[in-house]
Amino acid sequence: MQFFPRKFLALCFAVLVTGCGGGSSPGAANSDPASTSPMVLAAGSTFTVTANVSVLVPSGTVVTSTNGNVVTVNGTNNTVSTQAGAVITVPANATGPATDLVTTGQAPTGSVSTAPANITLLAGSATTSFSPADGTGTAAILGGGGHMVVDANGNIIISDRGSLRTVTPGGVVTTRQSANGSDFYEGIAIDAAGNIFGSHSFVASSPASPTVWGASINELTAAGVPQQLLANWENSSSTSSIGVGAMAVDSKGNLYLADVVNNRIVKFPTTGNWNVFAGSGASGDIDGAGASATFTMSFDSEIAIDALNNLFVVSNGLIRKIAPDGTVATIGSRLATTSSAIAIDQAGNIYLAGSGKLYRVSSGGTVTSFAFPNTTEFVSSMVTDKQDNLYVSTRGLGAQIFKIAF
Repeated sequence: MQFFPRKFLALCFAVLVTGCGGGSSPGAANSDPASTSPMVLAAGSTFTVTANVSVLVPSGTVVTSTNGNVVTVNGTNNTVSTQAGAVITVPANATGPATDLVTTGQAPTGSVSTAPANITLLAGSATTSFSPADGTGTAAILGGGGHMVVDANGNIIISDRGSLRTVTPGGVVTTRQSANGSDFYEGIAIDAAGNIFGSHSFVASSPASPTVWGASINELTAAGVPQQLLANWENSSSTSSIGVGAMAVDSKGNLYLADVVNNRIVKFPTTGNWNVFAGSGASGDIDGAGASATFTMSFDSEIAIDALNNLFVVSNGLIRKIAPDGTVATIGSRLATTSSAIAIDQAGNIYLAGSGKLYRVSSGGTVTSFAFPNTTEFVSSMVTDKQDNLYVSTRGLGAQIFKIAF
């Protein structure tokens, strides 16, 4: 298992567009910039776009917008929407056909935009995470470091030092269930009925030597009744973090746990016993079916799940997709992540956290990097709502939750 530094530095903004490569060499400029037909920029050229202009460029082209955002185009048939004054640079060694469109006109649906994300602080203090307290906005104090889910009403549920806390769309924070003995929540998931599930570890035998720790799954029903769902499903005498990890629930009610200390995904079906869904337990990034695959997880590893019940985790900066049959595949190339937080929206866009930035990976493979200068703290969790807004929780000196709209 690999451990990552819990630090989140604010840096500049870059956008990467990825796709499949092409064949022939790019053409030369062949029309007036003001023409309604896009002109083609040749390798080695630099061009500053004005309003309502479109150009065609090959893979490798760099678009630098006036607000400092940078787009690097890789592949073919991508569309980048930018602003007048942006500088387009085509490297001399650019290869492939000039089929990527850069435009300052009306942004087509599905285009990559250089516009910044709209980021607002929803709740939490930037200066303290001690003595968690309910409140509104920055008056609320979060312990930080937990995982988030969103309920049917758009409320965020966050595990906060073993407790469950609710954050309304207006930023009002209340404690839903206090940590109390077996009622302890670390990783959490919520089903369509509003039942909340949580993972945690506990001392199974003490003062026996050696001490044995157990792993349990809890449930807080939609009616607010806490109960122990799976008590001591696994135990260990070597680590107190047994059974600690993020959770997800699929459309059939099956639960999944990122069993981080064992580098694997565990499945708890609605009937029958738990089983290893994916991962051999060894550290690595090998694709394959079920236990033949390997993961490199960290204590902040999360699980995202899409509408087709595919699971997604981050392993060494790689996005790993686990199909409903347990087959593991790597999506795209390695990104410079500083956290294993991951989320997915209804359109299939996947979100990750980097240093001073947030990545968005489209279902087609386009990677967009948005500046996230609002905090230097570590990103501990991410989740999206039905409107595809992204929520990011942080932990450090303080602990906060941010809302990001694109």
